[in-house]
Amino acid sequence: MNKLTALPNHPVQSLSADWEGLRTFAAFVEAGSFSGAARSLDVTHATVSRRLQMLELALQGPLFTRRGDDTELTRLGETVLGAAREMQAQTAQLARRLAGEDIRMEGKVRIASTDALATMFLAPRLPSLLDQWPNLDIEFSMSHQTVSLARRDADLAIRFARPQDGDLIARSLGKISYFLCGSKARVDDWRHHPASAAFIGYDDGVPEIPETLWLADHAGNNPVRFRSTSLVAQCVAARAGVGLALLPQYLLAPDLELAEAAPQLHREIWVVYHRDLKSLPRLRAVLDWLNSCFSAQA
Repeated sequence: MNKLTALPNHPVQSLSADWEGLRTFAAFVEAGSFSGAARSLDVTHATVSRRLQMLELALQGPLFTRRGDDTELTRLGETVLGAAREMQAQTAQLARRLAGEDIRMEGKVRIASTDALATMFLAPRLPSLLDQWPNLDIEFSMSHQTVSLARRDADLAIRFARPQDGDLIARSLGKISYFLCGSKARVDDWRHHPASAAFIGYDDGVPEIPETLWLADHAGNNPVRFRSTSLVAQCVAARAGVGLALLPQYLLAPDLELAEAAPQLHREIWVVYHRDLKSLPRLRAVLDWLNSCFSAQA
């Protein structure tokens, strides 16, 4: 499991490569840089460089070439990358199976979520889970990037679309309603001068999602005074009177007025996990807690 022998299409008939070197090479290709690989593996830049040099020495050939900021794999590099990723998948599968056989109601459960949902909605509701199961250790992974449940980057992921991967199980948590809101002054601007009312939106790095499409359709010509990928930042700016924002129900605060009484948008929300973990008791406890959180919100 921790050795690579007799790579196909390589003239050396018998060789071995350290798993750390293979894992580092896969991380380097995925990150695109030594520094990115070092961050993902929690090692130093020098360690990444040394491991790759030792891997090339063991395999008796270069794995990649660098042209400026671009990395191009050699034929050997492509073969080794395929083998490294296969070993990663096997290791992750073993980890999932071992975790799934753990019947203890204790240990870590990693939940991947957006920053706003984790910070403003889930974190305040953690006591009801941890009071019942005091030996649980909950970790939030907050990112706009989709994590890999197959690699166990997280145990559960909260997503706004149902995945099509057959190895993943998706359970509906219901829907989240979004409201157009702002300070009293900004809502008055909207009602009296809708074409010139100031808005808060997303920056250009956010892809087309229902929220950005709604803003484009309803306020595409209005001035945008503040942009952020963070809904928490948008909420704070709206409360400060910067402009109107389209916010989920769980971010509504007493000092925010609704520009329209009815929700402007609804989005489905799902909790997703790998089927290898479906019998894990602590995962089931967290699933029940998530269901209760969203049911109460609805």
